[in-house]
Amino acid sequence: MKPVSKIIFVVLMLQLAGCASYFKKKSCEEINWFEHGQKVAMRGQWLNADTTLNECRKVEADIQESQLDRGFKSGVEKYCVGTNTYILGKGGDLFSRDLCEGPQINVLISEHQKGIRDYCAKSNGFTAGTSGKRYQNVCPKDLESGFLPEYRKGRRKYVQSLIDSKDKQVRSIDMDIAAKRNSLSFAKGSLHMLESQKNNLESQKNAAVSAKQPYLVTHFSAQIQSVDTDLSMKRSEVSNLEGDLRNLESSRDKLNQEINSYREELPSLEHP
Repeated sequence: MKPVSKIIFVVLMLQLAGCASYFKKKSCEEINWFEHGQKVAMRGQWLNADTTLNECRKVEADIQESQLDRGFKSGVEKYCVGTNTYILGKGGDLFSRDLCEGPQINVLISEHQKGIRDYCAKSNGFTAGTSGKRYQNVCPKDLESGFLPEYRKGRRKYVQSLIDSKDKQVRSIDMDIAAKRNSLSFAKGSLHMLESQKNNLESQKNAAVSAKQPYLVTHFSAQIQSVDTDLSMKRSEVSNLEGDLRNLESSRDKLNQEINSYREELPSLEHP
């Protein structure tokens, strides 16, 4: 890459980074920080572990810290009750005991363990597997041997259904890509014809200028102006089609990566 090209590239990257930072900052400042603080606590997280908050602080967004703190404390109060810890366990989720303080901690742990035992029942294994939630190694040994085979059956059904669904989406996108490529090829052909037409008109105009024929110069100038309008529209069409094509290909690539990931998981679900 030439030095000038490198400079242009660096400037463009800085501009793109600046735009991304601006829009991220705007997005952060639209967040209801009280509600966000509640959600973080209800996930069993501390604020300093929250990705969204950390990203917003990096772009120096205006964060309503007092609202965030109030929301977090409100969320902790809701998180640290027995009914919630039971629900966490029943859903196969871990309990962040370090968020909760006081003498009730043993009750909270006990309720969570009750929920875990209900989750880990053999009769719930298949349902837990088809829910889409990954197993978090929460089951005690005396229940795991009955739960896991059923969970794997359900998980296998869930994963296979995802693969089938995403395969169908890929086939649909492939058809859209093929149609978009045809449209792009046709648009580029039209663009090339317009460019050739303009070159021809400019040659005729130059000849008229040399021959000192002002009427023809005016005539060809008007035609060139008309073609320039068509060229601008066609270039915009080509650019839009190329952008659409890139987006479609990116979506297809992402889906294929997800499909491959799920296919790699299938063998581990075949064994009891």
